[in-house]
Amino acid sequence: MDDIHLTHELHIIAQAVKSSEQSLYRLDLLEREITEIKYLLHSINITIRNSICTLLGGIAASKLFNDTTTSYYEYEYQSPTLQLSQQFVGYGNQNTITEEIKAMIVELHIKGSVRERANGLIELRTQALGSIYGRSREEIEFKLNQKLKEAKSKKKDSVNKNKAPLMSEFFHTEYLPYKKNQGRSEASLLSYNSLFSYITRAGFDKPITTYKAKEIEDFLYSIPHSRTRQMLQGFLNNVFKRAIALGVLKVNPCSAIEKMQHTQEQGTAFSFEEQREFFDNLTRSDSLTYMEKCYFFFVYLTGTRKKEALSVTAEDVDFKNKVLSIRGTKTEGSNRQIPLTPTVEKMLLSLQTKKGAYFPINEHRVEKLYNKVRNRHKLHDLRHTYGTIQICVEKVDVKTVSLVMGHSTVNTTLAIYTHPEQLDKGIFLRGDLTADEKLAMYRSNYREISCQIEQFIQ
Repeated sequence: MDDIHLTHELHIIAQAVKSSEQSLYRLDLLEREITEIKYLLHSINITIRNSICTLLGGIAASKLFNDTTTSYYEYEYQSPTLQLSQQFVGYGNQNTITEEIKAMIVELHIKGSVRERANGLIELRTQALGSIYGRSREEIEFKLNQKLKEAKSKKKDSVNKNKAPLMSEFFHTEYLPYKKNQGRSEASLLSYNSLFSYITRAGFDKPITTYKAKEIEDFLYSIPHSRTRQMLQGFLNNVFKRAIALGVLKVNPCSAIEKMQHTQEQGTAFSFEEQREFFDNLTRSDSLTYMEKCYFFFVYLTGTRKKEALSVTAEDVDFKNKVLSIRGTKTEGSNRQIPLTPTVEKMLLSLQTKKGAYFPINEHRVEKLYNKVRNRHKLHDLRHTYGTIQICVEKVDVKTVSLVMGHSTVNTTLAIYTHPEQLDKGIFLRGDLTADEKLAMYRSNYREISCQIEQFIQ
């Protein structure tokens, strides 16, 4: 290499060295500024601490600052020829701080280890919280408390998220709204509330995930009436099914319980003779008002359920188009319109409505009134009588009768209301009469009873 090329290379190296020295000088100035700021802040802290110590006294101040002589460092101001190895001069040493941190985590029952890293930071390593870094016990303690609070908050959120609702909470916030959205009537919703009251009165309300088959079975058998027992089992089964659908529950505890037994008496129609006797007792009774008597005739003439008849108001009657609107008590689908017959129209016109209702009678009082004039039949059997007459005497097609009576399926109508023998067993069993002759005799009996009702209406 000749002298020219050598000189050129040396110039390049010289420039690089000069640039490096300038960078080092800038870093030196920056470190000096940082040190000055640290020293200034430290001086202010020392002044304030000394003032507090003077006011509180040595012992109280020592407890307050938790042994300041070993917890804080002094930042010493030095000349521009700063020696990095002498940047900090502390009251205590790192070994003392490390021991304090070890003692602290033992006191807090935290599993972990403490070590001093090469850069002077103290590292607290824990399995649950990870690593925490700092230069003093106070700094590490502060960061540790922050992490403990965060962990506690997450745990609390997790517990709240997974906490099972009480049966009552689930019933009112999930089950009832669900049934309402399905179109269940107000009467049905009241029925659900009535069934649920058995659970609350028995003190059987608890987190929905804690119910066991055996205790549900014991609870059901504590109910004296077999019909109520059966209805409660079905109710609980449906509530648990809904909880499974929403992911609140995994297994239905009712699925392991055998069905509660109840022998239900099937309603029957009044015979023609029983109809005459009942209506004769009804019209002659001095215990019932005219309006109360009309209520029972209305059920017989329309086939409405007990509550449906009680809910009829002036707004439900369309006298112009001869239509009567019935607000169903099973589902909103059982709301229906039925023909307004001349006899029913005459009866409603004879009544003075009170608060809009034609029959302003308390539901429980209706049963008491009925018992004053009843025979062996239940009040609901008046509805059975209507359906049987429509199919077996008036020969209305089953589909139409099903719609008028508000049945969910035609099968219900066919199963219950196709028994002409209930109207007059003697006529039904006569082998010397044709079907048409028997029908004529049925119709003759029904006309007599219709005339009896017509004569009663004012």
